Amino acid sequence: MILADDERTAPPMNRTGTGVEVGISFPFLSSPPRAFFDGESPLSAGPREPALRMPHDALVDGILRRLPGAAPSRAYVGSETCGRLIPPAAALEAWLLAASGGGWEVSLVLPPLERESQERAMECLRILSEAPDAEVVVNDWGAVHMVRKRFPGLSIVLGRLTHKTLRDPRLADHFDSPAAPAAARSALCRSGELAPGYRELMKRYGIGRREIDPFLQPLEDAEWEDRTERLSVHLPYLFVTMGRSCLLGAMHREREDKFIAGAPCRMECRAHAIEFRFPDPAGNGEGKRLLELGNALYHAVPQPVMERILDLIPARRNLDRIVLTHPMAEGGRG
Repeated sequence: MILADDERTAPPMNRTGTGVEVGISFPFLSSPPRAFFDGESPLSAGPREPALRMPHDALVDGILRRLPGAAPSRAYVGSETCGRLIPPAAALEAWLLAASGGGWEVSLVLPPLERESQERAMECLRILSEAPDAEVVVNDWGAVHMVRKRFPGLSIVLGRLTHKTLRDPRLADHFDSPAAPAAARSALCRSGELAPGYRELMKRYGIGRREIDPFLQPLEDAEWEDRTERLSVHLPYLFVTMGRSCLLGAMHREREDKFIAGAPCRMECRAHAIEFRFPDPAGNGEGKRLLELGNALYHAVPQPVMERILDLIPARRNLDRIVLTHPMAEGGRG
């Protein structure tokens, strides 16, 4: 549940958000940030780097305007894209202990699992299955099957990487253009999840929650309606794409050794991120930006898109969780 200093001080439009949970995703921290769980660091404490700080501040402002005094109550631990960032068993136990002491709950995030990452994932799942109110966010259907078979009592959340639709930020905000043919607009504003049988598959595995992105194009109403599961929306970053190697991990290697999947890694992503800017001829001259976090590319969505997503919450009762990605580096540097 989202926490507020005094719900009665919120205007009526904000009370519709009561019961909305706020989670913070820490994909690059190897140990829990004690200040968050001790209550010393408020929701507004964000990264220092401008490229990370600006979208964070815009999101926090939007949340606090709707729910004054909001505070996070769930920690997302692990990376949705890289198996090397699955926490060791001891680290996950430390996260669970710290979160419990602060009244938080924990979601373990798993990437699409490869053979070499499955063993560590299984260790974590054994520990997680014994923690009350814990859940696992899974980003491939093989892992869904594995979790349900071996840990039938563990809550599974279907991760946003399984929500297949066009994500290119260079094009996505033009998908809903009135000038586009109606058939094209319909195809580009829907996901593969509307295919017959997809939601039946979710029911078969007992999935009670699925995660989505802040898509630049407005999705069809059918994406939101007639759903029995709960929805979590990630903000402020739209997942764009990922690879099996990353630029940060390759920068120190010799040319012939760069971008080799499975090559040795120094975990550069724990301390650094890369921002790309590319031209946007139809824009305001600033261009568009991509943020490389580890082996994945993300786009900080514009504030109007964030506002549109947040405005959906009162009308979509099953949209009851916001997940704020906090790309904090080790030592508290953002």
